Amino acid sequence: MPQDAEQIKEKIVFFLRKKGASLPVHIAKEIQANSLFTSAFLSELYSEKRVRMSDMRVGSSPVYYLPGQDYMLERFSEHLKSKEKDAFALLKERKFLRDEGLHPAIRVALRSITDFAIPFHRNSKIYWRYYLVPEAEFTEEAIPKI
Repeated sequence: MPQDAEQIKEKIVFFLRKKGASLPVHIAKEIQANSLFTSAFLSELYSEKRVRMSDMRVGSSPVYYLPGQDYMLERFSEHLKSKEKDAFALLKERKFLRDEGLHPAIRVALRSITDFAIPFHRNSKIYWRYYLVPEAEFTEEAIPKI
């Protein structure tokens, strides 16, 4: 017996609420559907702004999560490439980084990990903040020298 499309979407949202940030393959297994079918429903939910999709890829798949579950993306940081992992670890440790003066490879990596590195400007300079740290905590004096 075919399921109603809204029921399937609700199953997906319920799964994400229960398990948190997940890959389409795990969601497909839970709702007992193939990955292509599941990806189509995830795409609809994303366009309806009911779910969010990471810029990061695990293999070729994005990670899907509900609004407010951003912190769960960190579980997938192990899938970052080498320099991106280095940039992620440095930013997580320091919370804020000044773009100027960073090693060029780290600067490039920060620009590619948009789920974790949030850019902002102060006094005509570019800074990066760790995605879980509010910009309000920023002070220029607190920026460590690298």
